[in-house]
Amino acid sequence: MVTERLKQELDEATRELKEHMASWAYAYAHGGGPNSGRDHPVHAATRERTAQLRNRVRDLKARVQEHEL
Repeated sequence: MVTERLKQELDEATRELKEHMASWAYAYAHGGGPNSGRDHPVHAATRERTAQLRNRVRDLKARVQEHEL
């Protein structure tokens, strides 16, 4: 069933996002404060990965909702 497959994908994407957000790379890339190094180019890939994972979760949630109508 399509809805079940989408829910499984959503669960996996949500788990992956949570793991990513619990990482040191995420903490350093999204840290605040002056001279925190947040804008250092090395963190650009981490911020891009965060955006990709968030977009994937958002897309899967929308697709699940469409199939549940």
